[in-house]
Amino acid sequence: MTKTLAIIGGGISGLTAGIYALQAGYDTTIYEKNSMVGGECTGWNRQGYHIDNCVHFLLGCNEEDPLNKIWKNTGVLSDGIKLYREPYFYCMEMNGKKIHLWRDIEKARNELFSIAPEDEKELALFFQCVKGCECIQPPCEISPAHMNPFQYMKMGMSMKNALKANKEYGKQTMSEFVSRFKNPYIKALFGNYFNNNFSALTFVTSYAFYTSNTAAIPEGGSTGMVSRMIQRFTTLGGRINYSSEVKEVVIDRGHIRAIILKNGKDINADNYIWAADPYPLFHDMIGMKFMDPNLKYMYDNPAGYEANTGYQAAFGITTNERLELPEGSVIFPCEEYIIAKKRYSFCGMRLYDCDEGLFPVNKRVIQCNILQNADDFDYWAELYNDKAVYESEKMRIAKELKERLEMQYPQLANKLVLLSTYSPVTFNKWCNAYKGGYMSFNVLKGFKSKYVKNTIEGIDNLFLAGQWLQNSGGLPIAAVEGKFAIAALIKAGR
Repeated sequence: MTKTLAIIGGGISGLTAGIYALQAGYDTTIYEKNSMVGGECTGWNRQGYHIDNCVHFLLGCNEEDPLNKIWKNTGVLSDGIKLYREPYFYCMEMNGKKIHLWRDIEKARNELFSIAPEDEKELALFFQCVKGCECIQPPCEISPAHMNPFQYMKMGMSMKNALKANKEYGKQTMSEFVSRFKNPYIKALFGNYFNNNFSALTFVTSYAFYTSNTAAIPEGGSTGMVSRMIQRFTTLGGRINYSSEVKEVVIDRGHIRAIILKNGKDINADNYIWAADPYPLFHDMIGMKFMDPNLKYMYDNPAGYEANTGYQAAFGITTNERLELPEGSVIFPCEEYIIAKKRYSFCGMRLYDCDEGLFPVNKRVIQCNILQNADDFDYWAELYNDKAVYESEKMRIAKELKERLEMQYPQLANKLVLLSTYSPVTFNKWCNAYKGGYMSFNVLKGFKSKYVKNTIEGIDNLFLAGQWLQNSGGLPIAAVEGKFAIAALIKAGR
């Protein structure tokens, strides 16, 4: 008799789990709280423009990447899907200079050496470590939380080329990393992309994703990626129930008997996978006693594990003229502005125009993303108690960002229209994301990475999937953890 599986949450992890479950023979239904699936991998249309919320780049775009097999199995990538590889990780414009972290690492090395000969030794070390980090890939066969010592050692050996980077930068913050350099342009280039307390190793690894070419943007962006996963899931026989937010989980003697939805309906299945944000599950429904100790440790130690979130504003370019603008992601110094009581003197923007199917020449979009953390979420959550004040503050910031864009690029004057603003509260309301995190915990200095088991001790038919089971998270972790959840289900004989 075919066993039934209910997956709570239709984000990337839930969709991946659903596809692997169907291929393993389970009768599978996804229950999604919103009117569309995708979770934080989403986009929306405003005034005829498209806003892509998620895919700045996707890992696993090389044929030889282990992650590539998962993307192909879930329909995200195929031979017919175009991949857009932007020429650089990001660029800084400052005092008339343009400085790039090129995808071509030799080109980047030559450019930075010419700008900062006094930093040649430190820059040489940086580029050596970036090259070493090109071997880093998310584990795709076995969940790290369930690895035995031999498997864990094997995973470490596969990334042995990154050992030097880990030794040099593994215990450094971005602020400490920047202090290694003398040249003011290099300091500004490295010091204004991530927050000061971010791990320097995370920065080095992120750049390595570009130099190794594993990072690219798939055709259709976030919504295209999700639509292809939906097609694969439904073609295999899967079902999706929308507007199905969970109200209660009924447990009887270590077994989920039912899940009750806010719409009054009950879910009755042989097995359940929770692919939504885990915090409401444990905190509000089944109790913290069931939470994996590693996950609880991260929630209990916010000084070491910080949710990644941000304020964002999207602007449409209103002219058919192809204005001369930098590609992809750019940072530049600007007049100071304040968000959540914090002062910023740099602006980050991203031009969306590489995929003309989404962003034709007369519908190009610029998005500003200001990185924030859990403290900022609390600020925004308090503002949200008065919706008028909350909306007014979002609009004030958007107006100031628009002014700074027009000051940096005079050709944009009177050619930008505000399309959308969204804060950490937006992600919390949309996905129940803990502290508004669009990615999981960032590990800060003095703390170690933690892996969370996808099984729940004391409950035999409930499993976990999602980006919060590994640090930093993101689309790759969401996908692999969806796959791992089905492996755990099968291993348990469920």
